[in-house]
Amino acid sequence: MSEIAVDAAIAVLPLPVDASILDAGCGTGEMLVRAVSAHPGARGLGVDLDEDAIAEARHRATDLPLRFEVRDAATVSGEFDAVINVASSHVHGGFPAALEALRGMAPTILYGEGFWQRPPTPEFLTALGGATEDELADLNGLRAAIRGVSLEILHESLATDDGWAQYEETLARNAERQGDPDSLAYAQRIRARRALPGGTDTLGFALFVLRRRRSPNEVSGKVRRHVRGR
Repeated sequence: MSEIAVDAAIAVLPLPVDASILDAGCGTGEMLVRAVSAHPGARGLGVDLDEDAIAEARHRATDLPLRFEVRDAATVSGEFDAVINVASSHVHGGFPAALEALRGMAPTILYGEGFWQRPPTPEFLTALGGATEDELADLNGLRAAIRGVSLEILHESLATDDGWAQYEETLARNAERQGDPDSLAYAQRIRARRALPGGTDTLGFALFVLRRRRSPNEVSGKVRRHVRGR
């Protein structure tokens, strides 16, 4: 995603002044650092199983009210004002199962997920490491899955082709810079996949700001309480 798109999504998060934010699968903490920086008074917890990523996240945190833990996101309990899950739905069972789990953790969600821009070929799925087509949906299917768990879309932005190219080229260059056999093989797989027919425009990525919709029972219960109070 472009810097502008990410900052725009974070800016429209409907948060209270003293918001508590969880980043489930935070990686190096980029999104959580941005969110807490953009919302004065907010505090955050980032969790990830990658010890090196958490060490970098702690270094980034500086004097912000942030805590980073090497921890399985599925073990985090309690409700937060917002939860961030960007390209990390696998920590809650993958798409679409993660949507239900995230909805139960916070009323507001910053959610980033891949989608098929066109049906993937068998060659493309193999190049992704043996992925299957049912791991993702097309964009309309992604939106339908979101609404199907009583979440409403407040904001949506899509990665551009140039954004994808820059992202994957950066991944490949960083892997080549590391220079070990596994990293070099990873970089080669990225470049080989992008060279396939449809290799640059099969997979898309969307960033959403989502809000939990109240069920009819929750709404009617609030009305009944208000009437009794009067």
